[in-house]
Amino acid sequence: MLKKILLILLLSSISSHAIKEQNIQKVMDSKVRKVLLVLKDKTLSQKQKEQKSIAVMKNAFDYRTMAQISLGKRWKTLSQKEKKQFTLAFEKKIKHSYVDKLRLYNNQKVILKDVKKIKRNRITLETTIIGHDGTYKVIYLFYKKKNKNQWFIYDVNLVGVSIIQTYRKQFSEFLKTKSFNQLLKEL
Repeated sequence: MLKKILLILLLSSISSHAIKEQNIQKVMDSKVRKVLLVLKDKTLSQKQKEQKSIAVMKNAFDYRTMAQISLGKRWKTLSQKEKKQFTLAFEKKIKHSYVDKLRLYNNQKVILKDVKKIKRNRITLETTIIGHDGTYKVIYLFYKKKNKNQWFIYDVNLVGVSIIQTYRKQFSEFLKTKSFNQLLKEL
């Protein structure tokens, strides 16, 4: 089960540049296919696969928003410098987790379903991962930047669990007994 969830994390990290609403499904489908081709390429070393896959996922995730949500109320108490430091550390953690999951790919099939507009500035894209031992649902959560027609991923729901809410709980517990600087070092 852990292996399956880790693979889901891998495939949920795929992204692209800021996306226009009408292109979300098409762009995400293209990016998923590109990463799967990279992972299947036997001429590439593991490190090359990781680097190429990270290049594919560039710029669709809004790491600052993800970092802000993961810290909750604590975000408002940080200086601009601390916010920047935390965002960079959080982005690095997400990407490191992604690279770790690349090794788990084992020819799973990925199907992108319909885009659903749940609010004026919120969209979901459901994805199904079909493996040898089960089917798993992954939902990408997008939001629209104010005054722009650009959509970014701010969270991923994996088999019913929000990645950002999971981090939020972990960070909240950590900060009950330790400092923000200690959290930065742990990331």
